[in-house]
Amino acid sequence: MTARLVSQKQVLLCILSVVVIITAGENIHCPKGGHIHLASLRCYWLSEMTSSWFEAQDSCRESPRGNLASADSQELQSFIFYSFPVKTTVWVWMQGLEGEVPEHDGVVAPQRWNRDSQKVCSQMALGTLGRWRKAQCAGRYLFLCEKKVTDSLPSMNSYLTGLVLLTGVYADNKIQPLSSVPDIGQRTVEMQLFPGLWFSHAGQLVSVELVVQPSLVSSVARVQILRPYCNPNHYLVPPGCNSLLNPFSCCSAVPLCNTTGGCSMGQYWCHLLEACVPTNSPCSPYDAAVVDRGFTLPPRYPALPPFYHLVADFPLRINPSSELKTLSLLLPSPIVVYPDDIVAMQHTLDSGTFLHCLHSEATFNSPWRQSYLSIRGIEWGGWLEGGLTSLPQGSKWVDRVVCDLRMLYVDTIHRAAENDDVFDYTHTETTTVPDIRPQTRGPNPCLRSKFRFNVIHPLPDDKDQIHIQINIPTLIIVKALFGEKAKSSWSAPVLQTGVPFLPSCPEEVIQSSPGCKKQSQEAWFSSVTLLLPSAGVQILNISVMDGESFQSVRVKVCGYEEVAGLTVEPHGCLRMLIDTSQVGIKMGNLQQTHLAYQTVYFQGSSSFDKNESSSYVPFLPRQFKEWYKVGA
Repeated sequence: MTARLVSQKQVLLCILSVVVIITAGENIHCPKGGHIHLASLRCYWLSEMTSSWFEAQDSCRESPRGNLASADSQELQSFIFYSFPVKTTVWVWMQGLEGEVPEHDGVVAPQRWNRDSQKVCSQMALGTLGRWRKAQCAGRYLFLCEKKVTDSLPSMNSYLTGLVLLTGVYADNKIQPLSSVPDIGQRTVEMQLFPGLWFSHAGQLVSVELVVQPSLVSSVARVQILRPYCNPNHYLVPPGCNSLLNPFSCCSAVPLCNTTGGCSMGQYWCHLLEACVPTNSPCSPYDAAVVDRGFTLPPRYPALPPFYHLVADFPLRINPSSELKTLSLLLPSPIVVYPDDIVAMQHTLDSGTFLHCLHSEATFNSPWRQSYLSIRGIEWGGWLEGGLTSLPQGSKWVDRVVCDLRMLYVDTIHRAAENDDVFDYTHTETTTVPDIRPQTRGPNPCLRSKFRFNVIHPLPDDKDQIHIQINIPTLIIVKALFGEKAKSSWSAPVLQTGVPFLPSCPEEVIQSSPGCKKQSQEAWFSSVTLLLPSAGVQILNISVMDGESFQSVRVKVCGYEEVAGLTVEPHGCLRMLIDTSQVGIKMGNLQQTHLAYQTVYFQGSSSFDKNESSSYVPFLPRQFKEWYKVGA
């Protein structure tokens, strides 16, 4: 029976690793050159031939769910104006507002939709913002079509970083990342750092798409994933913390906002809103809902910026092109990301000429806008290497842009854990795969781990629960075999990644914790400090990973309040044997805690003073009360 269940689980994990990737232009059914209006998830495209109004409507409807375009808002008219630039005014057929036929310039509707050649239909001017007119429906003009593209949205099984859809449909180029980073000599690079494009969950990267601008010369670029961290005296604060209203991860001298939400399928956790939102919704500082919470624009680091180190790197060589083109990366598989990882890229072209970004005029009030930091490389050339330790001199912010960059990833690890109950498993997943570079690849989720790691302090009970007193910093320690090159990552309420393993436990617990005894030279220890602000139960996911293997475990963290004001008040004389330890139990003021009894040891003597009690041991749950008896 066990062998059959193990086999089922391995098959499940392998199936979860298989993802269908939809690249730009596929299944969108929108012609090349079309533009996506992200707010309405509609595609707009301009005809190549002229026709009458009725022929234009028929032509648009040949595309499933297509129709002649309408633009009944200032935002839509602005979008069309900037999406279809022309040198001189060009009148195009459009759909007017039903029943409205004003005599002045404005949105105009056809009168009684029939094929009478004398009737007038609506036209909008390309090249002049907000200009409309009426023209005979039989006239021959270019026309604008629209259609919904909701069938092209990311799968409910995936998470999103970047845009829900790219802003246009361009020639799609599948590109294989280079096996190594090429030497660029003395060429100077620009780094575009996107602190607002971060990963909300741990998972496996399955697609990377970006649109690059036309260039007459070849270029070299690197799409990168960076991980924030702070110096040992500071704590990493995730975006959206109420105490800081920080749009990006930053560092704080005190732990803040180390919580996150669990979201159902088809949703992800938006730190800025502190809520679950649909996968196809933005989580941007420019979203009106975020601004209403008090975030200021343009977004900046309100506190100490974190350090960043490289965790994934995709070097690309890009040929010259006279038009915009979409790059769909053929990823080395698998690539593992963690919460609060962010996106950056470097390239050898002039600043602002590589990634295709729409600026404020074209994007109006789009909730998908972001700000990025433009960092120019050193004068003598070469890549920006190593960790980004500060905001370099000369760097500048580029605000209110919608950049064509989209990454999809799936949470294969934790979703596999959720299915453990189906096969009656404990919440542990293990993997191993040989010959994989840690910075660019992750482990194969279909093989077995070497770590055998577990929580050793505080020691979990038989229900995989650890009990921690609130408002008291508490060390949590895990032990793993062969962990010399491994790093541990911790979900909320800890929210730390890249924690190294050391050859011994921290000094303050090395004597008191039995698990810290090193029974093997291959045992390594990784620890974090947790400060719980309130009582309750939370799920803590801990994972360990190196270039060859991966394992995760899940425990419940039970926070309890301190029980104060406990005293021993015997009825009458307390009879005790001299020089003999005895046990007394007294019920305390429980308030909201679930722990009920305090055990107090007394050392009997010829004269007893209650202030000379030798020690206090931790509280015992109610279910243990029958183990002890009060003697009087």
